[in-house]
Amino acid sequence: MELGDKYCNYFLDIYFCIPDYLLYFILFLDALAIIDIIKSNRRAMDKFLWSLLIMIFQVFGLVAYFFASDRQRYQESSWYQAIP
Repeated sequence: MELGDKYCNYFLDIYFCIPDYLLYFILFLDALAIIDIIKSNRRAMDKFLWSLLIMIFQVFGLVAYFFASDRQRYQESSWYQAIP
């Protein structure tokens, strides 16, 4: 593989090519999203389903997680306050 290699494939009878660096960038963003999911306060089933969605549908799952996951609510200690 060289720097200018491309991933080419047919999808729905359409031939397309994507540069390798774009695939690596998407994989990197997917990994960051899955790490964010694992570190969140979600239930175990919710973590599993979000991670599965991102692993199966890399680009769509990443966009869905960004817009529909309510990340602010599930961040560590963002809404939980201990009783003194």
